[in-house]
Amino acid sequence: MQTQLPGPPTPPQRQTIYWQQALLWQSVGFLIIVVLTWSDAIFDLAHVVLGLPHRDLDINRTAMTTVVIVLLWLGSAYKIYLIVSRLSYLESFLRVCAWCRKIELNEHWLSLEEHFVQKTGGQVSHGLCPKCYEKMMAQATKGSSSAGGG
Repeated sequence: MQTQLPGPPTPPQRQTIYWQQALLWQSVGFLIIVVLTWSDAIFDLAHVVLGLPHRDLDINRTAMTTVVIVLLWLGSAYKIYLIVSRLSYLESFLRVCAWCRKIELNEHWLSLEEHFVQKTGGQVSHGLCPKCYEKMMAQATKGSSSAGGG
């Protein structure tokens, strides 16, 4: 009884996340917290909405709370910037098959030449680099001397 090997695991779909967009939404959230903090201090929202005992206005306490919120905002904004930047960097990598060296583009596997043509629109031609030329010439010389020497 043969068991079939499972196919290669599929990676999660790429998501284009820009750190500016992530920071914008985070900033909106922190601004809402700051506005609610000051609204509670000025209008005593805890008393009005929840019916809690009335509190006097304490500007110093509210200012200190705002400073703590802003410091948390800055620290978390820096961390989000680092994380999203790293994620965007990692998602920009090309996936290359370890066996046949084909490249994945939009869930299709293309040869290097096909990928180059699709990405740049340029034409592909073949040639030999100097190192490979030297290797090829050494093999050809070695092959002809062993064939002629026998």
